[in-house]
Amino acid sequence: MPRRPTEADVLALWEGGLDSTPATRALLIASLATASPDEEAVADLPLSAVNSLLLDLRCRMFGDALPCATDCPSCGESLDVAVAAEELRPAPAGGRTGEAHAVPATATSTTGDFTITYRALTGRDVRAVDPTAPGARRTLVRRCLLGVSPPVDDLPDEVLDALAPLLAELDPGADTVLTLDCPKCEHRWQAALDIADHVWTDVSAYARGVLHDVHSLARAYGWSEADVLAVSPARRRFYLEASAG
Repeated sequence: MPRRPTEADVLALWEGGLDSTPATRALLIASLATASPDEEAVADLPLSAVNSLLLDLRCRMFGDALPCATDCPSCGESLDVAVAAEELRPAPAGGRTGEAHAVPATATSTTGDFTITYRALTGRDVRAVDPTAPGARRTLVRRCLLGVSPPVDDLPDEVLDALAPLLAELDPGADTVLTLDCPKCEHRWQAALDIADHVWTDVSAYARGVLHDVHSLARAYGWSEADVLAVSPARRRFYLEASAG
C-alpha cells in the first residue's frame, strides 16, 4: 500500500521537477504514488496508467475535487468547474487489473499495403520525444511499432499518420477530455485536461508553502530545514503564530 508522501518527499519532487520537461515531471509525480518511488519503474506504463497514478497522488494529498477554469469558446464566459478525480480515472490498459501492473495494450491493423502490429504509448515514449521537434508525432508512432509485414525500413508518412489515431483508441485513458456546457449560451464543447500539469501546480504551491514555513521559523528560532520538517504541521502553525506576536 503506497504511503502518503512526506513533506520531504514533496520538496524533493518539486526541486527535481523544476528544470524537467513536462513528460519527465509527470513520471516523477506518478512514481511518488507508488510503494517504491522510482521514475524508471513507471516509465514503461501506458499513459492511462500514468494518469491513474497521478490521480492517486492528487487524491491522497489534496483531495478528490480538481478545480478547473476555462472560457467558453462561443461567448467567452468564464467557467469555474470542480471535477471529481474518479470521473477522470482511465480504464486499465492491457487487460490487467490494477494500474501499477498495467502493460501497454497491443493490436494489429492493416493500413495501406502493410499489416502492422503496434502497442500503446508509454511514459518513456513521451519523455524521449521533443513535442516541438519536426515530425514529433510520427516519431512517437515509430516507437510503438512491433512488427510490419511486408518488412520495410521505414513506413511511408501517410501510413504513420493513419496509425496515429489508432494509438489513441488503443489506450483511451491516455488523453483526458472534459465535456463542458456553458450556462450562459448553452454551448457544449470538449476541453483537454492535462492531469500532470494540474497536479504539478498543486505540488508546487504545497512545496512553496512548506519552504515559506521553513524560512519564517529559521528566522524566528534559528531552526534548520530538517528541524522544521520534524515538527508536525499543527505544532508548526502554533510556532508560526507565536513568532508573529
